[in-house]
Amino acid sequence: MAIVLKPKKSETASAVPTTSDLAVGEICVNVADRKIYTRKSNNSIVVVGSHIETDVGGTSVGGDVTGTVSNITIPTGAITSAMLGVDVIVAEDIAANAITVSELQDNAVVTSKIAANAVDGTKIALGSDAAGDVMYYNGTNYIRLAKGTAGQVLTVNSGATAPEWAADSTNVSGTSVGGDLSGTVSNAQITTNTVGITELNVSDGTNGQVLKTNGSGTLSFTTIAEGVSEATATSKAVTMAIALG
Repeated sequence: MAIVLKPKKSETASAVPTTSDLAVGEICVNVADRKIYTRKSNNSIVVVGSHIETDVGGTSVGGDVTGTVSNITIPTGAITSAMLGVDVIVAEDIAANAITVSELQDNAVVTSKIAANAVDGTKIALGSDAAGDVMYYNGTNYIRLAKGTAGQVLTVNSGATAPEWAADSTNVSGTSVGGDLSGTVSNAQITTNTVGITELNVSDGTNGQVLKTNGSGTLSFTTIAEGVSEATATSKAVTMAIALG
């Protein structure tokens, strides 16, 4: 008949035997924890065997990261300049728009931490945290320009190393006008006695002619011939003038 060896056991998680439970060299198995305990000659209880969990994908992580071993996430604002080595990250390491302003702490990245030509415009996504600020590449480093004032525009002068904020020169509504006009661009006035025959869309007439319209916007010079109606009107005007003294 086969001999059955049956050591002491416990099925309670985290239960550990004491010296009163075991003699020196005697073993005890915790089935729930999958651990084997024994008593040493110095009366200490030690673990002599334990099952090792190899699948740790669901184990939570902490410190500078969150999530689980199988899905580690870097929290927003967790990366500081102290964590970056000089020239460690180059363009090939960064996916387009992978890093946004919200992922960086203030002043976390300085120009000395970025390799020349490591980051181009497609690699930088400016979010609302940088509203009004501009990233400018001067050929060597990226420069963050401070925001300007309301209504200003970015201008680049010949030979300038970086663009500058300046007043919007495209707004010329207040500029003075001259020539046949007076006032400003937004309120131009035709100067008195400026409009002559050359300014009108009509061919000049002859001496004594008057300007006539056809009622549809077409102007032309014409001669008014004297007739019965004109003569009658003239005689009535003379008679009235005599009667009135």
